[in-house]
Amino acid sequence: MSTRREFLTQSLLATAVATAVVQPVSASDAQSRRSPGASGAAADMKTYKIPRTDLEVSRLAYGCAMLGLDWNSPDFVAKTVPNIHTALDQGINFFDTADVYGYGKAEQALGEVLKQSPGLRNKIVLQTKCGDRFAEGGSIDNSREHILSSVDGSLKRLGTDHLDILLLHWPDSLVEPEEVAKAFDELHKKGKVRYFGVSNHNPYQIELLRRLVRQPLVFNQIQLGLAHWYTEPGPDKGALVHGFEGVQTLDYCRAHEIRVQAYSPLRAGNIGKPPNLLNPGADASGEVKKAAQALNEVAASHSTTPSAVMLAWLLHHPAQIIPIIGTTKPEHVIDNCGADRVELTRIEWYSLLDAAAQLESPTV
Repeated sequence: MSTRREFLTQSLLATAVATAVVQPVSASDAQSRRSPGASGAAADMKTYKIPRTDLEVSRLAYGCAMLGLDWNSPDFVAKTVPNIHTALDQGINFFDTADVYGYGKAEQALGEVLKQSPGLRNKIVLQTKCGDRFAEGGSIDNSREHILSSVDGSLKRLGTDHLDILLLHWPDSLVEPEEVAKAFDELHKKGKVRYFGVSNHNPYQIELLRRLVRQPLVFNQIQLGLAHWYTEPGPDKGALVHGFEGVQTLDYCRAHEIRVQAYSPLRAGNIGKPPNLLNPGADASGEVKKAAQALNEVAASHSTTPSAVMLAWLLHHPAQIIPIIGTTKPEHVIDNCGADRVELTRIEWYSLLDAAAQLESPTV
């Protein structure tokens, strides 16, 4: 598992990857492939009811990790607000952020949108994460004291009195489950947080928390996507089932009614040079080019874009995975949201998995 430092360092470099389109598809072709209702006008999006909560969320969430190309820019908020409005217009009501994103500026940008539209807060599901002390050397801190102070900071930046969901951003090797339980109890009792979950946690780490935390853990956010599925690459795998790690994470969560959120769904890895299925480039391997071509062909058959198909591929899974899109351009938000209108067949789903399973994993 890569560290949050590696993820945040690479996230800026990967923005173009996450929003690109396969080279054979021109900009005009991509525009013509959008389904009816995929314009900038307000659109409906199908929703999920989250088990053990009263939350109903859009099938796609908007992630704020990569909002703005320069987190230190004085006009950061002004540049990012249009992206949030576009997501809202496309029917997204689920927004994911973290106290560490942009050193708090991502939460500030989202808070500015809420400030501009006072009635909006009650219409969206607001999620943030805590525990990552990236600005202080990259340590993880899931202590009671840090959880409580992080939430207070997030509430202030977001301009709200409560969070719908709080996730522990990364597992803390020094975690004391009793401390987490105390923090969750206090936050819930005071009405500051309605529901809780985790991010990047494996089943054993979740079980450790569940022994003492009284509130249900309703989400686990992990990196997941067509090019980052839990399979071992190679021709012998056949891509018929996901591998052991997937059984231990995705299927565990499914069995325990913990809904999986998929971050970086259009990318293949956090470190090294991951295979890029949306814009493979002339120097890409034959396997990457073949997988990209397979993706492009399915997109053409559905009159949509390859990025929409990659997201629709996750949406097709019966676990009701929620992909988190993090594009920084409004036009790509619109393209990504087209995934909600794409219905893949079982044959198409497995054909894409088969193509992607041949990709070699990125190396450090």
